[in-house]
Amino acid sequence: MRVRIHVRIRPVRPWRAAVDLSTARCRAPTANRGLSLIEVLIVMAIAAILLGIGVPNMQTFILNNRLASATHEFYTALQFARSEAVRRGEQITLVHSGAAGSGNWGAGWTMCVDSNRDNACAGEETLRTGAPLEPPLTLYGNANFANFVAFDASGRLTTAGGGAFVICHGANLVEDGQSRSRAVLVNGAGRVRFGVDSNNDGIPEKDSGAVASCTNP
Repeated sequence: MRVRIHVRIRPVRPWRAAVDLSTARCRAPTANRGLSLIEVLIVMAIAAILLGIGVPNMQTFILNNRLASATHEFYTALQFARSEAVRRGEQITLVHSGAAGSGNWGAGWTMCVDSNRDNACAGEETLRTGAPLEPPLTLYGNANFANFVAFDASGRLTTAGGGAFVICHGANLVEDGQSRSRAVLVNGAGRVRFGVDSNNDGIPEKDSGAVASCTNP
């Protein structure tokens, strides 16, 4: 009996590395191209133009911000004095720290409960104080507020008629066509409000017309 044995021998395939020749390519480094002199000059010219536009606008923004802050702070103090007078049923007086009769409220001020109604704060209960304004900011009151402003128990001014305060940045109401001033008004009934510039000339107005100057509203 014959037995046939079949043996299949597979040929051994040589190993082939899968190499992507495209990734093996070496690229020569490219040199960075700098700006030419003309391009540098163009960039500098554009930067100069932008600075020329932006710097004045930023200065105006800062100036207006300082004016608005000083005006709002004094307006708030007057409103508080009036409300405290009504709440306490007593006279509340504000006295400035400038020379007597000068109306210089920018030198600082003191608010007190004026129990003896002598329009002074010496020996009285102090409610608030205002620090001197930082130059070139100024704050002046007109003749009615040359020394003090006081509210009675009903919230009215203790002096006849109303008056005005003007806050300026510098010595002029308007400079270079831009407003450099704000106003706070108080009428006889004690109502406190901001002065408006209805004709857009940069000068705030009071009940009797435009504010006269930064030291004599």
